[in-house]
Amino acid sequence: RMTIDGKRLLAIAPKSRQLIEADATSLQVVRRNKMDGEPIDMDVGQGGYVAVSTGSHGAVELFALSTGQHWRAQMSGKVGAVRFRGDGQLLLVANLHDRSISVLSVPALQLVAELPLAMDPENLCFNSDQGQLFVSGQGMDGVAIVFPYGVLEVEQTVLAGRDPGVMACSANPAYLFVGSNSGSDICILDINRRKVIGIVDAGYQPTYITTTPDSQYALVLDASAGVLAVIHISVIRADFKAVSSKSGASLFTMLSVGDKPVHVAVVPRAV
Repeated sequence: RMTIDGKRLLAIAPKSRQLIEADATSLQVVRRNKMDGEPIDMDVGQGGYVAVSTGSHGAVELFALSTGQHWRAQMSGKVGAVRFRGDGQLLLVANLHDRSISVLSVPALQLVAELPLAMDPENLCFNSDQGQLFVSGQGMDGVAIVFPYGVLEVEQTVLAGRDPGVMACSANPAYLFVGSNSGSDICILDINRRKVIGIVDAGYQPTYITTTPDSQYALVLDASAGVLAVIHISVIRADFKAVSSKSGASLFTMLSVGDKPVHVAVVPRAV
């Protein structure tokens, strides 16, 4: 990951239990931050903060890159993904042990709220303006919608295909793409209407989804097959009967991307 100012590249090293900082221009390592547990996920927030979760170790650690300060919060059990709220003042933690979203203050990491869920919070995804957090995971064929501003709450849970897994959002139109954890379907949810408008068969099991900055394409990666499926967002037609059949959208193309890919990054083309 890159810091918001673009000056540092960040990486987590599970075996050595480190958060590694490198100069974005020279790629030289400038600091190795030691951690108490093996890191599994991280997020970069405003003010030069980086949050890291340690999975089964049950801890969340926060680093201030400018000063080297380090904070740590021990949770009740296993934790998953971590996401900063858009303003950087709160940290949302996937509490897998308690099946909830734990909301912590930044930088003190004091517990602010605990939001119970109907599913394991295995996947977290903000919409384009970060005003809504979508949560999916084992336990329910639905997606929970969390409001991280004002009154912190799980606003509602909506149906979103079979075994919802990885997710991504487009900005305009405001769609949520939800991959199946046990099949090849991509469920497309209209965020404003809270309804499924299309289901696409990607051909393989989705392991990662992202959208292009212009909201023209959704890119669906299957790591085991080494295939990238492409959905053309602008030609999706809203079909509220899509929940019972594969309709509303279709696959644009499929690309072979090599052996065991794990991530997709979209680089805007220079004008």
